[in-house]
Amino acid sequence: MKPFVALRHLRFREPAALFAELERLCSERTLGGQPVDFVDGTVFSRNELYLTVGTFVDQAPQVSDYTWTEIYYRSLQTKAEDFLTVRDYLWRWDTDWFWCSRAFGAQKKWVRRIAGRKFLRSDVYWKIVAFERRTRVNARIERLRGRPPREDVVQDIEVPIDRAEEFCEFFLREIPISPFWICPLRQRDPSAEWPLYSFSDSLYVNFGFWSSVALAPGQADGDHNRLIERVVDDLGGRKSLYSTAFYSEDDFWRLYNGPAYEVVKKTYDPDARLLDLYAKCVRNR
Repeated sequence: MKPFVALRHLRFREPAALFAELERLCSERTLGGQPVDFVDGTVFSRNELYLTVGTFVDQAPQVSDYTWTEIYYRSLQTKAEDFLTVRDYLWRWDTDWFWCSRAFGAQKKWVRRIAGRKFLRSDVYWKIVAFERRTRVNARIERLRGRPPREDVVQDIEVPIDRAEEFCEFFLREIPISPFWICPLRQRDPSAEWPLYSFSDSLYVNFGFWSSVALAPGQADGDHNRLIERVVDDLGGRKSLYSTAFYSEDDFWRLYNGPAYEVVKKTYDPDARLLDLYAKCVRNR
């Protein structure tokens, strides 16, 4: 590890070009003759997409600070190159919880100046979210103002690289959330078996999207999430279970290897004192 990370933000004007370059970067691990140590991406719209390539370096002509008044994800749109300390690179998304801090007004300059670095942190935002879930204060205010109800769409999913463009196009067309995050992943040891969350021996792309969507007349809470789940399944992908899930029980156990899970469950909880995975992740969402 070196003390700094040099960043290059590459803009693309269509998803196909971005995913082709992402696959090349993950295979060759070079860009312009320089090594590639890190790569992730951010999609603002169909014709504004970025890959951010990071390379360890020993020296930096200057370093940026995104822990107070400046916003990291906005810098992708204005800077072709940037430098961060390793620590700030590792925590680059935290000050604005990627971009979710805008829901709390935390991307206004005067709010940032008053809040200071102490409160511009994801752990603070989690407390605000927990308070809203308990009290529903903001939801009641929005209802009184005549605003439509909103559906939380907070997910991370993975699809194979050769289906990533299809998912991206679907999401841009059907789900009004922007920006969203992309990150490549591959199983480190192809011979390892993870039966409850299995991958093929290929490159996958994670899509992360964390926001809410206004419900149109006739739409019900969960409609957008169910649509995403169906498309991910159709594309041979996987969905992480840290957030809400809406699968039927049959679909859930088909996707998350019910027979293998049953063996584990009976071995370590033979008296069924604990809820099973479906009950925890779907029924009790």
